[in-house]
Amino acid sequence: MDNSELLQGLSDEKAAEYLRIDGPNQISSVNKFSGFQILLRQFLSPAILILLITAVIYGSLGNAHDALILLAIILPSGLLTFIQEYQAEMTMNRLRARLSLTVKTIRNGEEREVPSEELVRGDVVLLKPGDLIPADLILISGDSLSIDEAALTGESFPRRKDAERSDELFMGTHVVSGIAIARVVRTGSRTKYGELAERISGASIETSFEKGLRNFGGLVARAILILVILVFSGNLILHRPIFESLLFSLALAVGLTPQMLPVIISVCLSSGARLLAKKKVLIKRLDAIEDLGTMEILCTDKTGTLTTGELTLEKAIDPKDKENERVALLGFENALLQTSSANSVDDALLRTNLILPKRKKLSEINFSFNRRRVSVLTEDQELITKGAFTEVINLCKRVRVDSAIEDIGPWHTRLLAQNKRWADQGYKVIAVATRSNVETVDENMEREMTFEGILLLNDPPKEDAKDALNKFHSLGINVLLITGDSAVSAGNIAQVVGLDSSQVVTGSEIDQWDDSKLLNVLQNTKIFAEIDPIQKLRIVTALRHSGKVVGFLGDGINDAAALKLSDVSISVEDAVEIAKSASSVVLLEKNLMVIADGVAIGRRTFENTVKYVRITISASFGNVLSMALASFFLPFLPMLPTQILLLNFLSDVPALAISSDRVDPEDLGHSRRWHMKDVGHFMVFFGIISSIFDILVFSVSLSLFDATPEELRSTWFATSLITEVLAIVILRTKRSVLKSLPSRALLVVCIIVTILALTIPGLGILQIFGLPRVGLKYFLLVLVLSTGYGLLTEYAKRSTHLNL
Repeated sequence: MDNSELLQGLSDEKAAEYLRIDGPNQISSVNKFSGFQILLRQFLSPAILILLITAVIYGSLGNAHDALILLAIILPSGLLTFIQEYQAEMTMNRLRARLSLTVKTIRNGEEREVPSEELVRGDVVLLKPGDLIPADLILISGDSLSIDEAALTGESFPRRKDAERSDELFMGTHVVSGIAIARVVRTGSRTKYGELAERISGASIETSFEKGLRNFGGLVARAILILVILVFSGNLILHRPIFESLLFSLALAVGLTPQMLPVIISVCLSSGARLLAKKKVLIKRLDAIEDLGTMEILCTDKTGTLTTGELTLEKAIDPKDKENERVALLGFENALLQTSSANSVDDALLRTNLILPKRKKLSEINFSFNRRRVSVLTEDQELITKGAFTEVINLCKRVRVDSAIEDIGPWHTRLLAQNKRWADQGYKVIAVATRSNVETVDENMEREMTFEGILLLNDPPKEDAKDALNKFHSLGINVLLITGDSAVSAGNIAQVVGLDSSQVVTGSEIDQWDDSKLLNVLQNTKIFAEIDPIQKLRIVTALRHSGKVVGFLGDGINDAAALKLSDVSISVEDAVEIAKSASSVVLLEKNLMVIADGVAIGRRTFENTVKYVRITISASFGNVLSMALASFFLPFLPMLPTQILLLNFLSDVPALAISSDRVDPEDLGHSRRWHMKDVGHFMVFFGIISSIFDILVFSVSLSLFDATPEELRSTWFATSLITEVLAIVILRTKRSVLKSLPSRALLVVCIIVTILALTIPGLGILQIFGLPRVGLKYFLLVLVLSTGYGLLTEYAKRSTHLNL
């Protein structure tokens, strides 16, 4: 098959056939679950399995009543968590679909965009700078093509690819410069990248949120183990039946387990994801929301964030500061002919729509972030170079003054002053130079050139940039400006938008420092100019090694390495594919304000998750501690296993609404992390307060009222349920309850559960669980002790120095 046939691409029918045979072009790095898998997962969790086994044991011993009661608790709990997790999974699937990679291909002889997953062998793919290689390809044709293969080989320098050698391009690598047409030869797990991924079992980096959850799980596991051993052993010593003692101990263990924690986290994070999407922030994984909330430093470029992001060519001037059409035309022609990179400078030049005689391009010397310039060779052997002022002027031996060519020596100081003067006014300065009679092109030909003049481009500050930076300040986040532009330009913009511009560090200075010196400078510097990709990487590395949670906003090829290393990697929807691929957060518009909104939502999500943890564990610990102690001193079990499980289920219902709860402004003003020591102290302190009122229930019911076991259980059940609801309402905020009311959803659910709790002793609606109706004195006891608990807990919260 010759190239002309290849360039027709596949037919839709052939593509569909190959897709059916080979399957989708994907190496799944994200676990996607079907509805059935999510449902099955709910009933295979350790807590639910314990309950199912217990129900089977009850049934096998002829106690069908208690077995059915257990199943009546298990099924609603499992279905409720299934609904919440299924909705969270569907939310993430919709967001992933919006962020899926598309590839430009030729099918039926026409160019079209197709999802990367639908790419098949034989497809013809069109590539440009910044594109990810979507499968293993054979190069058909290319122009100045360089590929970064570091993701596959570890080599730091891009490799040139040649169609004449039928070079291969490998999935997972990306285009640094040039354009190409290539044919797909392998997809999915059959690619070299896919084979490598299947052989290597790499552990993912544990986030601070995941580490906190793991530590919390360890804390609960230790408490459960100690509790079960003590209670089971104590009841055996008291000659209680082994089976009854075991079931009671297991019920206490389940009662202390925060069964709803996985679903609470899913609900909180998926709710946060939906809120972020409304703010035009898309996330690629749910825990990226927590990453946003813990961010302490944001590294950002100025283009499109602090500025409007649209450069405009204001002037093209010669060395005598006169406007010069030739300089403009040369800059425009270089932008028109070069194919090594898409950038905002060339976009600005091309929008001028200048008319010039058409010349073909013979060759090109690609732009790179080390060279900071690009050269094209035209058919009449003129080399046109455009780039950073310092890079271009160092190549020049001559200067064009009016129509004459003069030695650059006498002009050198004047040209440097000209560059500084315009840069000081906030312009981006691009120099243009030429050389005639160039037959072959390589970097050695960029010498003895003629300096033609400079292009002055302007990118004004955004109107809301200052407000956005103020919002970051209110959130306790330090913003660093990291740009490839000149120190003067960066300093000017920083001053306008309110960043501290008293000290500006350049890339050349960073190269002279070791990591220790760099870290010291980072403590007091906010502006970094003339920075290349390696220097960006060093800045992010140094910040992370200092223990900071670092966010990085980037949209170019030069940002990819820093994005991959940062804790919070942020890109934009129209970024190059390699930048988007390296990001966990994607903005639909490049705006610092939406990132600040995302941080606030991330912190709200984290706060509401931690609310559930500390409130539930302290309330459960108090109740379970009381039951364990009471079981040693009472001649009967203070609460039956089925009643413990029912209490645990009902008290978790209000917790589901915590994901929608309000968060106090002071809790959003700083980054927070898990502290297991604080959680442990909180659990014991407020758990003991809960136990005090449990003991009062025992004492008054048995000593003053001479209660039967059933009357005590009914009274205590109602009191425990109400005090757990009060714990949610009171301990959800550091403020007075009256000054920080719960969200409407949480308040409504709490009221409903409280009414239900009062009807248990008042009307006996749960007699099937062994909770009968009791006399008025018991009902009043529930009201008095619940009120006392609420008042004491509110007082203790405001008096203690425990970290809430």
